Amino acid sequence: MTGNADGRSQLQTDLYLARFRRKIAVNAASWLAYVRQHSGDTAALDREMDNLRKAIQQALAEQEAWESGLALTGEAWRHVEQRGYWLAWRDLLRQALEVSRQAGRPADEAFLLDQMGELARILGDNRRAQEHFDAALALSQALGDRVCEGRVLAHQSQIYLALGDLDAAGSCCEQAAAIFETQVDADYLAIAHNNWGIILLERGTPEDAMAHFELAAAGFESVGNRRGLAKALGSQGEAYRHLGHWGEAVERYRQAIAIDAEIGHDVHAAYTQMNLGILYHEQGHHEEALALHEAVEPLFRRLGDRPHLARIYNNMGVFLAHLGRIEEFQAAFDSAVTLHLEAEDRPRAAHTLTNCAEHLLDQKLINEASDYLDRAHALLDTLPSPPDRLIHELENQTRRLETMMAAQPAD
Repeated sequence: MTGNADGRSQLQTDLYLARFRRKIAVNAASWLAYVRQHSGDTAALDREMDNLRKAIQQALAEQEAWESGLALTGEAWRHVEQRGYWLAWRDLLRQALEVSRQAGRPADEAFLLDQMGELARILGDNRRAQEHFDAALALSQALGDRVCEGRVLAHQSQIYLALGDLDAAGSCCEQAAAIFETQVDADYLAIAHNNWGIILLERGTPEDAMAHFELAAAGFESVGNRRGLAKALGSQGEAYRHLGHWGEAVERYRQAIAIDAEIGHDVHAAYTQMNLGILYHEQGHHEEALALHEAVEPLFRRLGDRPHLARIYNNMGVFLAHLGRIEEFQAAFDSAVTLHLEAEDRPRAAHTLTNCAEHLLDQKLINEASDYLDRAHALLDTLPSPPDRLIHELENQTRRLETMMAAQPAD
């Protein structure tokens, strides 16, 4: 009798656990449908982030729910990226990647590796990002998944840009664009063109960059991607700023910020606000430029976005120098250099060192400027294809230093 009772008890337990596991799988599938239905509703998704996270954690812990859990992880990433919830999502991506491997789902694995590469890039860990992108690219190519391959290439271009290899960055965008033209994916073709334009802007060819930014804007608009359109408009603003067309630049920046405010993309609105601040500085409005940067600095610090936090400090150093706040500008530049080097972004670190040297020379602080220029030269020597603009900046300040040293009276 006891044996029969124990058997019935175990059967009841097994049935309960089976129902519980099915419930978790159904719950994850329901949340997946919810995210897809509310993909443009930032407020609705924000309200449910805790529930989404719990649903994913539960689904990834139960084999019967793995498929729904992996799909939900990938679908929610767009909102996570838009709202800057990167740090909270890092462990979930790692868990999902492990599950994709246990489940023998290489397509999911490649997709998640690409997402983890993007996360590492956003947080300024460029080497880790490159490792993830390399693995995602190899896996997608082995699977013959051209769409995933193109997405990885489009994302990887920005790592090569940060690492100072503009040739490789441009090649990634060119390959990605070719893939999406044949796959008829207007959304990712637009992303490839926008990233390609960013690289050309870094090369110092804003006219060529603008052609790609216009293609990007048209592509995003054709598929109703408001988030992408805001990015492309902000990029056009940057091209206009580099061309010295300030009126057009301000118009594009404000259009981008308005769209971002409409869709709740606070992070990208802050990026554009930074660029608007740079334009104000170029117009001689240094206090306004500084105020715009000080307003967004806490956001980037809270989100752990080291690359943009470094750019904030670099720009603040420039503004403070023009306002005559010597000790503060040098400290801001030093903070920027530290963050750039932590992210292994040597081109931007060299740019910041050159910036600081320029303003130290303005103050006749020759020895201090010489030290910063030496460090910038050392960094440039490590880059495979440094931007011409960066080379010219450094050469100009080096000539200034040499002229000022030659003019000093002999001891």
